[in-house]
Amino acid sequence: MGEPEKMDPIEYGAHKILQGISEELGLDLSNENFKDTPARVSRMYREILSGVASTNEQVGEILASAFPCDNDQLVLVKDIEAFSLCPHHLLPVHYKIHIAYLPSPQGRVLGLSKLARLADVLAKRPVLQEQLVNDITNCLMGIKGVQGAACIAEGRHYCMIMRGARQSQAKTITSSLKGVFLEDSVKQELMKLIFN
Repeated sequence: MGEPEKMDPIEYGAHKILQGISEELGLDLSNENFKDTPARVSRMYREILSGVASTNEQVGEILASAFPCDNDQLVLVKDIEAFSLCPHHLLPVHYKIHIAYLPSPQGRVLGLSKLARLADVLAKRPVLQEQLVNDITNCLMGIKGVQGAACIAEGRHYCMIMRGARQSQAKTITSSLKGVFLEDSVKQELMKLIFN
């Protein structure tokens, strides 16, 4: 392992965790596989948590590319894959996210890939699943003319899979519905499109 005084804060934290595991559990840090582990951990966290440092700027860029459109029908992108970290244990969460919104004829629509990018950016933070779906719909409601937004996420939480309850098949499903998606007819149409 490198010299602690030359490590960035994340690398130093990983170094200290390995030291603690070595002292408490007997991990042999002389094994060559651990030589550059703190530096790799630092690079990994910078990549998978890239939504933390500039969330508002990244979301702003995504939402800035909305286009005028006469459509007033539901727009849905299903099965968006995203990854996050649970804020309680810093273990991975694997998401399948469904995002929908209803523009107005005088409003604007996003390019379809922007919905996937929005989910990805907002997931790249240690965030509760319940908060993630709400953040996504709040962003969509900020687009000119949007009549409603919906986000349903299915999460596989490794804090439940690898430890604690050890439920490898459990999924957590959360939703956030805003605007017209609170109306039964629109909600039913959404559920039919997602789950049929």
